[in-house]
Amino acid sequence: MKLLIAVLIAGLTSLPDPTAFAQGFAIEKTGRIPLDLGDEFAGQIGDLYKDAEGRYYLTDWQLNAVWICEPDGKLIRRIGREGSAPGELKLPGGVAVFEDNIIVLDTGNNRVMIFKMDGTYADDFRYEFQMTSGILVSNRGHVAVNSLWEPTLFTVYDMEGVKIGSRGKRKPDQAVGYSSGDQHFSQTPDGHILYSTVKEYPVYRLTWDGTVLATYEADSPGYGPLEYPPGAQVVSIQEIYKTWTPILRPLAVGNHVLVQRKKVNFDKGPTQYYGDLFTMDGAPVQLAMELPMQFYAAEYDLLYGIDTTPVDEGADNPYIVVYRLTESAGQ
Repeated sequence: MKLLIAVLIAGLTSLPDPTAFAQGFAIEKTGRIPLDLGDEFAGQIGDLYKDAEGRYYLTDWQLNAVWICEPDGKLIRRIGREGSAPGELKLPGGVAVFEDNIIVLDTGNNRVMIFKMDGTYADDFRYEFQMTSGILVSNRGHVAVNSLWEPTLFTVYDMEGVKIGSRGKRKPDQAVGYSSGDQHFSQTPDGHILYSTVKEYPVYRLTWDGTVLATYEADSPGYGPLEYPPGAQVVSIQEIYKTWTPILRPLAVGNHVLVQRKKVNFDKGPTQYYGDLFTMDGAPVQLAMELPMQFYAAEYDLLYGIDTTPVDEGADNPYIVVYRLTESAGQ
């Protein structure tokens, strides 16, 4: 019998800006980009995508929209509104861009929504599984959707919604809640997929046909896999998080892979984020690096996240923040 855990719906909590690490690599803040949305106000951002022209696409699962912004953060347009009709969204998760199409994971409606760059509705197609938490698009226009419920890692479709196939295997007997805003897979610059099962190590680098090219796994300080009390039938998410550190979106940063994970402290302060750094081939380089937040995107040695602190301090909207992975001199 599958164990039941309540799904935790929560936004991300950013930490202050600690950025120096004792070992050979550090993450340094290099800039911030205030979101200038005119008279509009963002809700809870769940994903960030940066295209080749430097534009940002941010899914807002609270307002059921996607914000498209210039490289300086100025709003180009908002697309989507709450609902289930064509062009409407409910709890949008991930976002990707292919040619002149914006592809959105419409998690609340169990479908993939496709818009044109001018914001007009183009098409959509449905998928048959639950608990999706990410979407990717290949340079051939294939769409990958992952599910934390299925016994496979991800399912591939063409742009018309024709199913090409499901890839990989995962443990199918353990349901688990996840936070809205968490993301669990990404693409490398050469088009490979970096995939986290969330529940435990290892993280994989795969081709689009599911072939595993490398694995990333370490006995990192503070890491705990998903475990259930023996014989339990119903378990609270608070109990699970006492020992579990979910593994979030892995990112290719320079010639390394950064595996992100978080520690939720229900009674002991804000969520903490950590990173384990590996070579592209899978050798551990530096473990348990403290991260200021979850990063959603990477470009060369740069990392992109969302800082909500400015809103708490009186700003209208959060900032996109940019960090750089640097290697200490002499390493």
